[in-house]
Amino acid sequence: MNAPRIPSYTCPLIDEVIDIIEAAFNIADKAEDSDEPEDWKQALHDIRYRLSGEAKKLEPIRAANLALRNAAEYWREEAEKLAEI
Repeated sequence: MNAPRIPSYTCPLIDEVIDIIEAAFNIADKAEDSDEPEDWKQALHDIRYRLSGEAKKLEPIRAANLALRNAAEYWREEAEKLAEI
């Protein structure tokens, strides 16, 4: 079996998702100070717009985690074989 490919870095994607979540919280924080229903309605609209599609960005992170876990298992087994020699 060939050595598995190590996945690319996912930190930029994680940072992007964090930024969007923080932006949604900032929108909510600003609306929280208002008693106007229209401000709350606009905030909900803006939050939904910001978060739309963000969950899909987590799938590549999940795939990279799986690939990294598989690579770690492969290399652990290889190291155990070498330790037996």
